[in-house]
Amino acid sequence: MVFSQCRRMIMVMLLAALGMAATACEKEEGDVIINTAIELRFTDAIGHNLLDPATPNAFSQEEIELYYLVNGERKLTLDGSLDYPKHFFVFQAGTQHIMRLFPSLHEENMRTQTYIRLSETDTDTISCAIKRWGKGNQSAAVTKVWYNNELVWEGTGPRYVEVVK
Repeated sequence: MVFSQCRRMIMVMLLAALGMAATACEKEEGDVIINTAIELRFTDAIGHNLLDPATPNAFSQEEIELYYLVNGERKLTLDGSLDYPKHFFVFQAGTQHIMRLFPSLHEENMRTQTYIRLSETDTDTISCAIKRWGKGNQSAAVTKVWYNNELVWEGTGPRYVEVVK
């Protein structure tokens, strides 16, 4: 009886040691959170939605390009492995056409720079302040948005910006 109790105690100790060894090997990085999407609505002076293909002179989603400022150079954003290779998409919310844009996360001078080429003659700039956290700063959230150097969003809640062209 004493032998079986000792054997049982040894088994419990071995299992506990194995459990502790397995947990010691786990990485403690936590969840990665990327909260950076910005929603844009483009209208003309009288309120026509310029992302709606039915609007005369609307911006064509196929022709819109994004560029990120990386190490002082503008780089075209195109990544075929992503769901949205051009780092944006246009969707319809009720009767409105809205662009959801994923800005650059490459900071230069404490801000990121994303250039939106809406047409051959119309390019705008979105700058963002980014908060980073977590092990290795792998998580990121936009805390401020400037559109053509004008602060248009700060704080919490949906990052929604209306742009009149």
